[in-house]
Amino acid sequence: MDKVIDLIVKSNRILFGDNVSIERINVGFTNTLYKVNDSYIVKICTDLNNEEKFKREIDFYNSNKTNTLVPKLYYSDIEKKNIPYCFEILEKVNGVSLYNVWHTYSEKQREDIIRQLCDAMKQIHSNKKEKYNWSEYMKKEFNCAYEKVIKLNIFTSDEQELLKRAYLAFDKYLNSDEIVLVHNDLHFDNILVDNGKIKIIDFERAMYAPKDFELDILYRMIRKPWKFASEETEKYTDASQYANIISYIQKYYIELIDTPNLYERLGIYDIVYFLNQLIEYPKLEELKNDVLSAAKTVTSKERRI
Repeated sequence: MDKVIDLIVKSNRILFGDNVSIERINVGFTNTLYKVNDSYIVKICTDLNNEEKFKREIDFYNSNKTNTLVPKLYYSDIEKKNIPYCFEILEKVNGVSLYNVWHTYSEKQREDIIRQLCDAMKQIHSNKKEKYNWSEYMKKEFNCAYEKVIKLNIFTSDEQELLKRAYLAFDKYLNSDEIVLVHNDLHFDNILVDNGKIKIIDFERAMYAPKDFELDILYRMIRKPWKFASEETEKYTDASQYANIISYIQKYYIELIDTPNLYERLGIYDIVYFLNQLIEYPKLEELKNDVLSAAKTVTSKERRI
């Protein structure tokens, strides 16, 4: 891999200059990362199975060139003519994970962070695409996961009936007139903070969907912040410190919270997410309860926040 980074640096000498310092960064499982001149990150897609997501991230950067709250993309190559891997050259972002500092912030500081996050989301969501049947997409996601889980004999017959009733409500609640670009992995480990200013990172899961889908992971993180924290930052998570996030989003991005049937929609997203988790961890009773709780939200119009 040293030969690959050397070749990338040599072929981008105009950007890097002649006196180049290169340091490998030991993070990531599907990509190999290097820091160059302490100003650039070279991200190389060394896992061929990850190329589709990698290209999706490049598309995201190209759609958000004027968004100052995401790192700048200087160069990307997916042709693999001279370099045998897809790669991108990014702005090196200073800062720490928001998880590391959230517990140290006052409510005023937390509100300002969420204000910045809302500004970033608005810019990302300004990228629109032709409408498609969102309900059909989610039903396929549900069916794919449900067919695998049902073979594990996790749910009783009554619980299966509850899930079927929730499924029948998909068309009722998931109608969407607007399809936009969403980050689709928006939790605090993907938000870096430096002197109170944020940058959002990691766009490999970006997709076009209704804008409320941006709340899917974020809303789940608000309720169970420890679930998305790294081992290092999990000890700092306290759910009470996340309680006001939705009210701040409502203040600075009202259109997102005003989505019709928002909590039924979020319940549907939870069902699909936790079903997929159950496939991997079928013995976790908590996951089963999470699925059933979400199904009750969808079928009984409960409001949980």
